[in-house]
Amino acid sequence: MRERLKSARYALADLAYVIGRALGRIPRSLGRGFGDFWNRLTVIERRRLLAALGAAVVILLFLALAVPQLPCEFPGGDACAPEDHAAELVPADALAYVHVDLDPDSDQMELAGDVADATPVLSEQLVSRALALLPGLADTPAQFDSEVRPWFGDELAVAILGGPRGPERVVLIEASDSEGASRFAAGVGRGVASEEVGGFLVLGSGDGIRAVTGAANGGGEPLSADATATEARDRLPAERFAEAWISPEGAQQLVAASRGQLATLTPLISPGATEGVAASLGFDEDGYAVAIRSTLNAERASATPGFFAAFPSFEPQLAERLPADTLGYLGFDDPGRTIRALLTQASAQAPGIAGGFEALVRRLRKEGGVDVEGDLLDALDGEAALSILPRAQEQEQLGLPFVELVADDVDDEAARRALAALQAPLAAAASRDVQAPVFEQQDVEGVEAHSLQLSPTIDLTYAVFDGVAAIATDPQGIADLASDNGGLDEADRFDAATDELPDDISLLAYLDLHDLVAIGERMGLAEDPLYATFAGDFRSLEALGLAVTSSEDELSTDVRLQVAG
Repeated sequence: MRERLKSARYALADLAYVIGRALGRIPRSLGRGFGDFWNRLTVIERRRLLAALGAAVVILLFLALAVPQLPCEFPGGDACAPEDHAAELVPADALAYVHVDLDPDSDQMELAGDVADATPVLSEQLVSRALALLPGLADTPAQFDSEVRPWFGDELAVAILGGPRGPERVVLIEASDSEGASRFAAGVGRGVASEEVGGFLVLGSGDGIRAVTGAANGGGEPLSADATATEARDRLPAERFAEAWISPEGAQQLVAASRGQLATLTPLISPGATEGVAASLGFDEDGYAVAIRSTLNAERASATPGFFAAFPSFEPQLAERLPADTLGYLGFDDPGRTIRALLTQASAQAPGIAGGFEALVRRLRKEGGVDVEGDLLDALDGEAALSILPRAQEQEQLGLPFVELVADDVDDEAARRALAALQAPLAAAASRDVQAPVFEQQDVEGVEAHSLQLSPTIDLTYAVFDGVAAIATDPQGIADLASDNGGLDEADRFDAATDELPDDISLLAYLDLHDLVAIGERMGLAEDPLYATFAGDFRSLEALGLAVTSSEDELSTDVRLQVAG
């Protein structure tokens, strides 16, 4: 054996020597070959060859360095945002501003038409609400086509201006035919002033018209010259159909102090700290794309943190452990820290919620010796995911969903002790509805789990294993995790809804709308007359993805709504 090994070693050494000699000769051979080739060329041929090589180098350098920096107007540059001439007429101190580009030849208009074809009823409702904002028009697209389209250019804008009697609306409609615009303005009706300014028909109150005229004539700074607004709008995706701007004063008056629909934007813009908010609506081949960019004042954001300031940044990983047929997913990091930060916010903004939680913590410590904050929250410092999952399929149909909370990178022993200590208080709380409730230990896919049957459809089950803590309303959730039945990150709908979202985020949400609608219809939603009106549109919805990124100087939100073609 020793002799054979020695022979093999010698053979390998000889082979390496031969290969080394051969590789060493290649450059010399190439050099001699190129030298012979060069010497056979005439002087003119050598110059032409050098010129061609030089041109090739210049082209390569241009493609590598210059093309990515080209203005959007040049081929190869980034996509251009739609032109906005109306912003040159609107005062910089406007509370809010909305601009829509309706160029029929634009890519966004074509994509918008495709989405409208897939969701005709919802699209008609949106168009009707938008047209209702225009003086002199009803809420029918047909009236716009007959009375405005003949003289209309490409741009439409609405500005909300502050005034002595409160916020007032001014509408700017680009006019390609001045006479046609004048005829339309004459029929708008009493109480609405009008004037053509800078190629736009401006409709509104007398004060609003004067404000626009002043900005157009240099009597005040226009919105297009406002550095904060311009910077925020530049951070929006270039491929956009409509965009909006809300000033700091507008955020306070129209959002923070509002009890209407705009109040729902409060967590996404942080009105107490924002220096302005830009938002956009765009379309792609898959559906809708919405972006919100709130520029924050770092000092005010620290003094009065917004809702999402409680969520630290992270790169989501847990989706790969969740089943591919997951119906809903909410991912965030460090749940212990996040819950504490949210409770701190609640102490100042919603003391009732914070007080109720503190009372619960004191009761659990007194009755069961459970230290929720010291034991449970301290054990949860990794990534967390709250998910909605379908039960096992029944006759090829999705079963009734259940809910599961999964936390990764936990301290196994600490999490087991904290959850075990909660068994008695939870069983006692359930005793009003369940006779003699008790947690039962069971084996689920080789993992020790504990379950409390609360109802025929709710079997509260938890388990801690391999650095994962999971609590579900059905043991199936534990079984999926234990058997490593993951793959949500590779599911088609999840990928389509989240692929274009940022990687480093504070919160990620996903809904499988296709399957959720199907389950809802099986549960009786299809029999609702109101739902029946929109049923066809809802069945076209595929998935929703949402990402929120929070930092000390910006709060960003990106939404993707996928629509079946």
